[in-house]
Amino acid sequence: MGKDFKSMVTRCIYVGKENDNLKKLKTATEELKDLRNNVMKRVKMYEDQQKLKRLEKVQVWLRQADVAVKEAEEMLITMMSSSSSNGSSMMSCHKMDKKLCKKLKEVQEIKSRGTFDVVVENSGVGGSMMISTVDRDDQTVGLEAVSGLVWRCMTVDNTGIIGVYGVEGVGKTTVLTQVNNRLLQQKANGFDFVIWVFVSKNLNLEKIQDTIREKIGFLDRAWTSKTEEEKASKIFEILSKRRFALFLDDVWEKVDLVKAGVPPPDGHNRSKIVFTTCSDEVCREMEAQTKIKMEKLPWERAWDLFKKNAGEEIVKSHPDITKVAQEVAAKCDGLPLALVTIGRAMASKKTPQDWRDALYILSNSPPNFSVLKLLDRN
Repeated sequence: MGKDFKSMVTRCIYVGKENDNLKKLKTATEELKDLRNNVMKRVKMYEDQQKLKRLEKVQVWLRQADVAVKEAEEMLITMMSSSSSNGSSMMSCHKMDKKLCKKLKEVQEIKSRGTFDVVVENSGVGGSMMISTVDRDDQTVGLEAVSGLVWRCMTVDNTGIIGVYGVEGVGKTTVLTQVNNRLLQQKANGFDFVIWVFVSKNLNLEKIQDTIREKIGFLDRAWTSKTEEEKASKIFEILSKRRFALFLDDVWEKVDLVKAGVPPPDGHNRSKIVFTTCSDEVCREMEAQTKIKMEKLPWERAWDLFKKNAGEEIVKSHPDITKVAQEVAAKCDGLPLALVTIGRAMASKKTPQDWRDALYILSNSPPNFSVLKLLDRN
């Protein structure tokens, strides 16, 4: 009886530990999947809008993330079905727990490498996305005015924090990239540091600190062992003596920059912080002194942008195509990213039926299924 009781207790410990690791793996897998989707979204946007090439290290990471997510999800299904069986031995529980721990460690390791400051480069010789020239072509139609507003804010002393906000796909990242590139292309821009940080939905203050550290050239082998407060102190020590421009892309919630070690911009240091967000509330929480709202394109400009990317000769090649093309363009809802991407995708469609098929897909998407989600899926 005593031996059986001991065995039962031991098994309960293993099962409890196994269930705990199951939950951890499920959470880590969901976080990795979300991070992977965010990285892929950035890559596709720059590939489609600026004809740039994804970095090899980013492509390798995406492949590793895909495999890890698939294997983890398969393991979760297997483990959960096995745990529902009462016939599992203590030995099998132990083996399952070892597998869970190994897969959890793998998923967490891949997730830790998923923050990329730069994801693409020029298709030609050298040059990363952040220093590539942005052409003022139809890809940025309607965005020049906003870019100009942000640029003027960069040149006056009474505005330190600028928030650019608007719905997803309206071109906020493109505008931020234009201003960032313009600064980098001007050697005498007046800033000691120009720093770009992709924040994303899963806010990680330590990752922001690590990116800033790389940009300011602070080399310390003991950096990884420092606490968040120690990192903040070192960042503040350096940035408080320099003029910097900090670009924060895709901010979903307030970023505590003081906690990160970033000195608040003021009339003395003349530094600038520019961020993009979908939320006016985030602008208030970030204490933006200037808020710039980006609007969707009016129909005339949206239709012109769509035609330029789909090809005017194709749109006009058949009366039925012209009619359906207008309906397809209308589904893009005035969003430059959607108009450019879907327009280019339709450039190879030569028959009215091809266009009707595309319209059918857009028209029969589930409720709240935006055109941008369709782009992600395809």
